[in-house]
This record gives sequence, structure tokens and C-alpha cells, in this order.
Amino acid sequence: MTHELTRSYEVEGFSLAWDEWGRGDGPPLVLVHGFSGSAHDFDLHIDALSADRRVLAIDHRGHGRSSNSLDEETYTVDHIVDDVIDWLTHTVDGPVDMLGHSMGGRVALRFALARRDLVHSLVLMDTTAWKFGIEDPAVSEMITGYFESLTVDSPMGQPPATPEDPLIEAATPAEWRARKAELSAAFDPMACKALGLALFDNRLQPVDHLLGDIDAPVTVIAGEHDHPYVDHAPALADGVVNGECIIIDGAYHSPQLTHPADWLTAVRTHLSRAS
Repeated sequence: MTHELTRSYEVEGFSLAWDEWGRGDGPPLVLVHGFSGSAHDFDLHIDALSADRRVLAIDHRGHGRSSNSLDEETYTVDHIVDDVIDWLTHTVDGPVDMLGHSMGGRVALRFALARRDLVHSLVLMDTTAWKFGIEDPAVSEMITGYFESLTVDSPMGQPPATPEDPLIEAATPAEWRARKAELSAAFDPMACKALGLALFDNRLQPVDHLLGDIDAPVTVIAGEHDHPYVDHAPALADGVVNGECIIIDGAYHSPQLTHPADWLTAVRTHLSRAS
């Protein structure tokens, strides 16, 4: 079963798709996806996570089921952080547990720094407070060149193959993968260009110097093979006031897909610690 997003939240220039599931007295769990992804990246865990709590998820502007602008000036991490703040201040009554993946982890960090009153705890998955960019100059130049080449007419499809792909195929249903491909094709090429350059051409300012301002419980989760994020994970956990680090053996960038039981255990352990 695919959990579609049936609600919309309006911000200037965009209609953001979102939804919620489950009930509970504790803080809601908010799922924040990464660059080029969507809330569908967490779809296979919605039932388990919402069994005893309220769970919310949203597709960022230009991603998935949310609307596109075809204007790269409207796509920055700051815009996405503002969207999440606006949405949550009108949707929840108090602090939330927020899980951010990759770019969504940076969004979660910025959210926590801007609105400490709305943060009960954080899970930061395969992300960084430092640079997202790739250290190999040749690979970095190739990726930057790809983002620079994008136009409003550029087709969006599946990303280049990675060592993680066979693991995802083996661990996920065909129906889920087909819907993933559809949502990837809906990605605004100007969002891909603007956010891709911000992240992978090192145009996004690090926030490591602000980590000590975050005193809510934080768990950093990273796949064993997900460089550079697994390399940053211990320092990210150490930088906050109340942090723990969990490395998932054998995983890459999306352990919720390839190692679902280990990932779900890590998230539930965090939520128990934060309660």
C-alpha cells in the first residue's frame, strides 16, 4: 500500500503536498525528506511509525507531489526551512520530533536553530553540518557541470546508478519502486539545479559552529558506507548537547530502504530516549 499525500498547504508560489497518519498523546513525528526525494522515501515505515503516534510528512517545493515554479530563484534551503516552519506552526500545537534525511537533515538543523520552541527532539540521518560537496575534484566538476547544464525543459529521471541500488531493489516492493520513479520524474529541473549547486558545489554555509545551541535530544544515524556523511556523524553527535550516534552496518545513503529493521529500531530507540 502506498501512502499518498492527500492534503495541501499553500505558501507563496507553491502548493505543498502533505499528510498525517496515526494518533497519540506525545509529540508528533515529522519526516523531512532529502534532495530529489519525497515523503515516499519513508512510505514503507508509515504504518509502523504511526501505530502509537501522530506522523506527518511533506513534499518540499519542487519535489514529488508538490508544485513546481520552473524558477531557480525560488529554490533555496532557506525557502524550504521557511516552508516547514510555516506549515508546522499552522498544523501542530507544540514541539515535534523531527527526522531529517540528507538535505532534510540540514533543514531539520536549521529548523531547530530557528524555532527551538517547536523541537522536542531530532533524528539526523545521513546528513552533515559541514559541506555536502564531493572531495574528488574530477567527480565534483562533473556533477557541478550537470547541474549547471539543466534548463526548464530538462527531463528528470532516475539518478545515476550507485552501489546501493541493488540493495534497494532487493528490499523494496516493485510497486514502491514504480511510484518512486514517477515522483522522481516530477522533480522540477530548476529545483534540481539550484539546490544541487547549493549542496554539491559547496554554496551552502556550514552550521557546525551553532550545534552547541541545540539542547534537545539528537540521534545521528548513518549508513556504514555513506561517505562523507558517516565520517561526519560522530562529530555531529558530539557537537550537540545531547547527542548519540548510530551507524548501520552495510548501509549506504538510505538505510530506511535497505536495512529497514535496523533503521526502525534506531528510530524507536531515539523516540524512547526522547520521551
